Amino acid sequence: MIENLPATNKVSYWQPTAGETITGVIQGSGACKDSLYDEQKTLLLQKANGSLVSIGLNRYLIHSLKQNNAALGDLVTVTFHGKEQKNNGRFFNRYTLLVDKMTRSA
Repeated sequence: MIENLPATNKVSYWQPTAGETITGVIQGSGACKDSLYDEQKTLLLQKANGSLVSIGLNRYLIHSLKQNNAALGDLVTVTFHGKEQKNNGRFFNRYTLLVDKMTRSA
């Protein structure tokens, strides 16, 4: 995965509601420190309007990005479906992720 975060302070954090989708071009990934959750892995996307959005990554999203060989410049769509409960009673956030590999000229 990518570890390039652009030097900018105009990044908003995606806090989706159930059914919300975000699409953007991968600009980097990394980790941010949060006093509540310690260290959170993040993905930085640039939306079509030029704004930068940081997405907190869970294990499913990290796995999906690796499985799709996501790289800088790829177009990613993430949908948050809401919280769901496992058979053991634990809750988790359900997402889907699609990666559109952008063609790069040599």
